[in-house]
Amino acid sequence: MDGMESQEYDLMYAIEQTYWWHVGKRALVTRLLRRWLAPNGPVEILDVGCGTGATLLALRQFGPAAGCDVAPEAVQYSRERGLADVVHQPDPARLPFADGRFDVVTAFDMIEHVDDDVAMLKEMARVLKPGGTVFLTVPSFPALWSVHDESAHHKRRYRRKELLARLAAAGFEPRHVTYFDMFLLPLIVPVRWLRDRIVRPKEVTSDFHLKLPRWLNAVFLAIFVSEWPILKFMPLPVGLSLCCLARKK
Repeated sequence: MDGMESQEYDLMYAIEQTYWWHVGKRALVTRLLRRWLAPNGPVEILDVGCGTGATLLALRQFGPAAGCDVAPEAVQYSRERGLADVVHQPDPARLPFADGRFDVVTAFDMIEHVDDDVAMLKEMARVLKPGGTVFLTVPSFPALWSVHDESAHHKRRYRRKELLARLAAAGFEPRHVTYFDMFLLPLIVPVRWLRDRIVRPKEVTSDFHLKLPRWLNAVFLAIFVSEWPILKFMPLPVGLSLCCLARKK
């Protein structure tokens, strides 16, 4: 499993509380987790590939939440946020936790970094209690591959059927799945296309290096959150990303 460049963790820590993508996705996954999981009481959560910890902080509203990451920089930044239950994952292919410990395992934009994503999903199943839940987000559609994916060391982007097949192979039963970030798709695709042709010959950096003025950041966030009323009633057919909740068989 490849992590990200050190500069990407520095940037993530600096902007994760304000940048439209991080703010919108964090709010989306906590809303969907509350709706799809409907926990009756506290649940014990593991966030795999927790990054610099802002999402892990949000997950603590559901119960005790631990995290792990292959990057020492990510672990250090998480601890600077006051998250003591974050550990380094020295073996990219194995989670440093006992069998059957957690009620929920989350992995937000993580399994696309892994050489063998089915094996990693099986690891998530291993640390889950019987009937436990895995909750994932992944980048969607291989046709959207860009310099952003290269900067983040992605191995792949997913179609819906591909993600569901991998979950089934790892012993999970999908319960809910939807694309998201649909309304921004017509805006972001041409921006990435143009950026690939300008940036790729010079340097490989993620989209997060694009400095947005506050008003544009607010516009992007408003467009993102405008999808939520639709998601209360139906999944979205396309989008920049996929989100899925599945149960351990």
